[in-house]
Amino acid sequence: MGALCLQSMSSKAPFISFPEGYLGSRPAKFELIADSSEAFAINKPPRMTCFQHSLELGRPDISMALRRELLNGKPQLARLGIEGVYRIYNLEAAASGVLIYAKNEEKEELLRNAFGSRQLDFRYHFLASVEGEQRERFCGLPIALHTEEKRMLVSHKTGKKCETRFRYLRHYGSYQLWEAETRDMRMHQIRLHAAECGLKLVGEKLYSSGDNVFLSKIKKGYRKSEQVEKPLNEGVCLHLVSVKLDFPNASFSSVEAALPSRFENLLRRLEDSRV
Repeated sequence: MGALCLQSMSSKAPFISFPEGYLGSRPAKFELIADSSEAFAINKPPRMTCFQHSLELGRPDISMALRRELLNGKPQLARLGIEGVYRIYNLEAAASGVLIYAKNEEKEELLRNAFGSRQLDFRYHFLASVEGEQRERFCGLPIALHTEEKRMLVSHKTGKKCETRFRYLRHYGSYQLWEAETRDMRMHQIRLHAAECGLKLVGEKLYSSGDNVFLSKIKKGYRKSEQVEKPLNEGVCLHLVSVKLDFPNASFSSVEAALPSRFENLLRRLEDSRV
């Protein structure tokens, strides 16, 4: 297997931008967090998909938008030397974070083979309310697509093997920040495995009854208004914070993605409130 070098960008990373109509009614831009002659990575925001899965239909598709702009000869993509947009793995819409694309078919094959051989290490951060006192947890339950509902389920008969290791990071009042690590990356794997381990992700409604966090619950002296209060979290608080490659002769530094601003602000408010 040939070598691949993909280095993280500096703290002042550039952005890949899209005009209105490509990914919604407003213009959009994504931080370019890593780039090389073979591949590039962006920091994907939540609620946008990168592939057409039966559970994700109807959501803005970043991969399609990139291919459309590439066909239109977008100078920004041309300067990056992108020959094609080749997604290496599927990052579900609910999660934000590192999303890697190969720039040509040769490197797509290299990276996809590494992914299929479990040589990509994925590390997530998420906020949750927790059952039990264990600081480390593990789930190796196989998961499959539900035949009647738009979700995944545990199935020892038809499910695909996958493993997730969970590790406690720190308290934020009545909530906890956890890390999940896997080399499998199945659809909804982290959310389903977390629920099986008694970890209720903030914003989760499909696999557990996770909380939404409201300012009225954590701010002393909060004054209610006539408007309906919106939660501080934006959907499920789940972020793919880093991806690294682990195979011989590969030069691949860990690509990292900063938390979305709303996730980071939520942690800051929880820290200040000391719920």
